[in-house]
Amino acid sequence: MLLGHGGEIYHLARELGIPAEKIADHSSNISPLPPPQGLYSILEQHLTEIEHLPEVDSFSLRNKLAEHFGHDPDEFLPTSGTTEWIFALPRIFSPEKVIVLGPTYSDYADAAKIANIKVEYVLAREEENFEPTIKKLAEKLTKNELVFICNPNNPTGRTIPKEELEQIIKGKEKTIFVIDESYIDFSHTNSLLDSKPLLPNVIILRSFSKIYRIPGLRLGFAAANHKLAKKLWDNMLPWAVNRLAQIAGIWLIEQKEYVRDIKKFVKEEKVRMKDKLKKLPLKTYESDVHFFLIKLTNSSAKEVWYKLLKHYHILIRNASNFYGLKGEFLRFALKTKKENEKLVVALEEILV
Repeated sequence: MLLGHGGEIYHLARELGIPAEKIADHSSNISPLPPPQGLYSILEQHLTEIEHLPEVDSFSLRNKLAEHFGHDPDEFLPTSGTTEWIFALPRIFSPEKVIVLGPTYSDYADAAKIANIKVEYVLAREEENFEPTIKKLAEKLTKNELVFICNPNNPTGRTIPKEELEQIIKGKEKTIFVIDESYIDFSHTNSLLDSKPLLPNVIILRSFSKIYRIPGLRLGFAAANHKLAKKLWDNMLPWAVNRLAQIAGIWLIEQKEYVRDIKKFVKEEKVRMKDKLKKLPLKTYESDVHFFLIKLTNSSAKEVWYKLLKHYHILIRNASNFYGLKGEFLRFALKTKKENEKLVVALEEILV
């Protein structure tokens, strides 16, 4: 079974015997607000295009990405979500080992294991509020490694500044760094895509799913300098992106005001929610994005997760099974103010 991520509302709705729309999903780290207004109309206008094959190499979308980020179109490789690249990269590069900066998203290690490649972790410490252990990572690197770094990180919400990342990357030319920036649009952190030219040993992963709230449409991309990009193109499947996703991506890139509105909402709502969470028997860790990692002080994460789902139809993420987290951890993403308030009230009733 391919379960274990957030956002599994269809499976859980079947288990509960209720419609999926009855579940308030705080487990999936997507935008707290609806997709940009006009997206559904754009898709509807182009529905007849599913009668033809999509662009074999997402040519129009790549040109739009190049225009937006200021790089060559051939340095962008769109796929049906970043998951495709995560699982392909260990197989493509066959490194001696994969190093994962954690605790983090489990797919990085799973991808290495499927490719029969050894996995090593460099873990941030709870007592240091999960500050990324970037110096320890640098000490561990030799050569011929593939390093996965989620930045901003899931589930901790912590970020490594662009300048610190660049300093390590530039000193380890024989190591390939995969920087997953799926959540960077929610933060105020600079992207490695801002580097001109792109660093020669970096592959940047970006997702449309999270910031634009379209995980079901499946759209993401890898970006790399020409030499690395050629290796990726040699392993690329044709028609990797469906036609509606290509059209949506071209249009969504222009929705800059939407991204600004999301950042503003998240910044304000985080302050309000942190104030409310302080009154509950739990610890909230600092986050640079729109989701929180919390640790329960006198309750079971599994039981709280179940009670929220069963009695309140609220889904959050039981994070106690993330490698490197020891204890009763939960993670939840912000939604609208009304939905966030319902979550706080439910937690109060369960925990207090």
